[in-house]
Amino acid sequence: MEEDIKKKINQVEDYLCDVGLDLEYARDELNRLYDTIEGKSNNSIKDINNFKRELKRDGLYNQKLEDFIEQYMLYYNK
Repeated sequence: MEEDIKKKINQVEDYLCDVGLDLEYARDELNRLYDTIEGKSNNSIKDINNFKRELKRDGLYNQKLEDFIEQYMLYYNK
Protein backbone atom coordinates (compact mmCIF):
# COMPACT_ATOMS: atom_id res chain seq x y z
CA MET A 1 0.00 0.00 0.00
CA GLU A 2 2.80 2.44 0.90
CA GLU A 3 4.55 1.61 -2.38
CA ASP A 4 1.37 2.43 -4.29
CA ILE A 5 1.16 5.82 -2.59
CA LYS A 6 4.84 6.58 -3.34
CA LYS A 7 4.29 5.54 -6.96
CA LYS A 8 1.23 7.78 -7.20
CA ILE A 9 3.16 10.70 -5.65
CA ASN A 10 5.92 10.24 -8.23
CA GLN A 11 3.34 10.19 -11.02
CA VAL A 12 1.76 13.40 -9.77
CA GLU A 13 5.19 15.07 -9.46
CA ASP A 14 6.03 14.01 -13.02
CA TYR A 15 2.70 15.35 -14.21
CA LEU A 16 3.27 18.69 -12.46
CA CYS A 17 6.74 18.91 -13.99
CA ASP A 18 5.26 18.30 -17.45
CA VAL A 19 2.59 20.92 -16.85
CA GLY A 20 5.28 23.40 -15.78
CA LEU A 21 7.23 22.73 -18.96
CA ASP A 22 4.07 23.13 -21.05
CA LEU A 23 3.33 26.46 -19.35
CA GLU A 24 6.87 27.65 -19.98
CA TYR A 25 6.57 26.67 -23.66
CA ALA A 26 3.20 28.44 -23.94
CA ARG A 27 4.65 31.59 -22.34
CA ASP A 28 7.58 31.57 -24.76
CA GLU A 29 5.24 31.13 -27.73
CA LEU A 30 3.06 34.02 -26.56
CA ASN A 31 6.12 36.22 -26.19
CA ARG A 32 7.24 35.35 -29.72
CA LEU A 33 3.77 36.15 -31.06
CA TYR A 34 3.65 39.48 -29.23
CA ASP A 35 7.10 40.33 -30.59
CA THR A 36 5.94 39.46 -34.11
CA ILE A 37 2.82 41.61 -33.78
CA GLU A 38 4.78 44.52 -32.34
CA GLY A 39 7.38 44.24 -35.08
CA LYS A 40 4.73 44.34 -37.77
CA SER A 41 2.91 47.30 -36.26
CA ASN A 42 6.18 49.22 -35.87
CA ASN A 43 7.01 48.63 -39.53
CA SER A 44 3.63 49.61 -40.93
CA ILE A 45 2.81 52.95 -42.50
CA LYS A 46 0.55 54.88 -40.15
CA ASP A 47 -0.15 57.95 -42.31
CA ILE A 48 -0.47 57.17 -46.01
CA ASN A 49 -0.74 60.84 -46.97
CA ASN A 50 2.51 61.64 -45.19
CA PHE A 51 4.11 58.64 -46.92
CA LYS A 52 3.02 59.96 -50.34
CA ARG A 53 4.20 63.46 -49.46
CA GLU A 54 7.65 62.13 -48.51
CA LEU A 55 7.84 60.15 -51.76
CA LYS A 56 6.97 63.29 -53.74
CA ARG A 57 9.56 65.30 -51.82
CA ASP A 58 12.22 62.70 -52.70
CA GLY A 59 11.14 62.64 -56.34
CA LEU A 60 10.03 59.03 -56.19
CA TYR A 61 6.30 59.48 -56.67
CA ASN A 62 4.54 58.81 -59.98
CA GLN A 63 1.19 57.54 -61.22
CA LYS A 64 2.35 53.94 -61.43
CA LEU A 65 3.42 54.07 -57.78
CA GLU A 66 0.12 55.76 -56.85
CA ASP A 67 -1.80 52.90 -58.47
CA PHE A 68 0.34 50.34 -56.69
CA ILE A 69 -0.14 52.02 -53.30
CA GLU A 70 -3.90 52.18 -53.77
CA GLN A 71 -4.07 48.49 -54.67
CA TYR A 72 -1.83 47.57 -51.77
CA MET A 73 -3.94 49.55 -49.32
CA LEU A 74 -7.09 47.84 -50.56
CA TYR A 75 -5.83 44.28 -50.25
CA TYR A 76 -2.87 44.04 -47.88
CA ASN A 77 -2.88 46.85 -45.34
CA LYS A 78 -5.09 45.33 -42.65
